[in-house]
Amino acid sequence: MDTKFETIEARITSMLPQLQSECGIVQRIVYKNKNQHQHSSYFQRLLKVRRDLRLLQSANLEDLVTSCILVIKGDKPRQKVILLDSLKRRKCDGEKYNFMERLIGAARLLAEMVEPILKAASEVSVLFAQSFFMGFSLTIMALLARLRVLVQQILLDVVSLFNMVSSLSITKQSTKITLNGIEVFRDFYPLGDDFITLDCVWKSEKFILHERMHKRKNESQAEDCNEHASVQTSNVNL
Repeated sequence: MDTKFETIEARITSMLPQLQSECGIVQRIVYKNKNQHQHSSYFQRLLKVRRDLRLLQSANLEDLVTSCILVIKGDKPRQKVILLDSLKRRKCDGEKYNFMERLIGAARLLAEMVEPILKAASEVSVLFAQSFFMGFSLTIMALLARLRVLVQQILLDVVSLFNMVSSLSITKQSTKITLNGIEVFRDFYPLGDDFITLDCVWKSEKFILHERMHKRKNESQAEDCNEHASVQTSNVNL
């Protein structure tokens, strides 16, 4: 197994529970201090951070990451085939988005979360200058700093996992599956659709998410990532 992938897997699987823990702390702080601070601008900024964290929780990022890892590692062939086949389906008539479309939505949300965190930190820094609510201010600043690091690193790892799965999904593959003691081979034939890759660019104290659409040359080979590229923006799919 690729050392880079193993590093990403170990890091993101350890950071997602840490993010969940920080979300719980935010919830508790908002609950305990709402009556005293709810009309202040810095508290309103904190509420926006909490809103984004709730949206991220609703995206079930842990499940999406697990699906990517199953496809990349391939140690559970049946699940891998099922997940790859699910990428051929598009949302219609009430069906759910496939896990890669949902992962793009989660990546967009992660990229957008940094700005509210920075604005909340800027507002709280005014309290330091005025020496108001020092215990509260110090706790919030430490929490926001921790959230910023976690969100940015998870975004980078999600982008790496997405690109790995995207690369696998455009190539024909043969997987050996054991059913009732009988070994059978299951072939995966990708669609001839265009495919998306993600990239993060550091700008203005945060990573900016870029989405690039690529056209495929044929069934087994895609064009170079630098050709036919365009940056897209759209709504978050959760």
